[in-house]
Amino acid sequence: MNRLKDKVALITGSGSGIGRATAVLFASEGAKVVVNDVNEKDGRETVDIISKSGGTSFFYKADVTKYDEVKSMVQTVLDKFGRIDILHNNVGGATMKTNDTVVDDDEREWDRLINLNLRGIYLASKFVVPVMIKQKGGSIINTITTNAYMNYTGLEAYATAKGAARELTRSMCLDYAKFNIRVNGIAPGETRTPHWEAHTKASPNPEEFMKWKLSKIPAGRFAQPEDIALGALFLASDDSRYVNGHILFVDGGLTAGFL
Repeated sequence: MNRLKDKVALITGSGSGIGRATAVLFASEGAKVVVNDVNEKDGRETVDIISKSGGTSFFYKADVTKYDEVKSMVQTVLDKFGRIDILHNNVGGATMKTNDTVVDDDEREWDRLINLNLRGIYLASKFVVPVMIKQKGGSIINTITTNAYMNYTGLEAYATAKGAARELTRSMCLDYAKFNIRVNGIAPGETRTPHWEAHTKASPNPEEFMKWKLSKIPAGRFAQPEDIALGALFLASDDSRYVNGHILFVDGGLTAGFL
């Protein structure tokens, strides 16, 4: 308990799934949590969960792909709390279809997926890094996912963005470590979030698709959002004080090899 006592954490995409689980866990460890999402209902539900457990949190609706909205969000956090110690760039998502390819994606869909999974990290970091430099430290966690290392068919723009996010994470480490800013990534495996469930149900044969996915996981089960949140807590806390430029796999062994 209290591994994040008195720290301020901004978590993008924390209205549901991994983001919500991370927000709730961070609050239970003493952090003041800023919940961000484009879905106001989901975001406020996360805040309610935290509040009922005695934590401190507030919701800010912003699209992290929009410059002005991100700038305003960061300034609001500073006005309220005076600092940002942890930035978890968690926003992301794949298409609900199974044909995310260079041939099948129109320009709008390609740009949407790239922006959702990459531009959001850039913009949030753009405004938060100067804050952390002034504070002389901070922790940034980028959600990468295993698709940056091993991919499925029909997820080309998604995997491209995640691969770029991986290299952005490592590059940011090189530039900002001298300011006592740690920049790490977390790579969740198959995690049962609302988005994951919807994507699975959109496949031609959801039951067979799930069996096929599960057969590739040495741990023998899918992850729950709370499993991933524990990895994010490690990277956010002083337990990982000498960990920088690292991608932490929380995937049940999925990327260890072939089954």
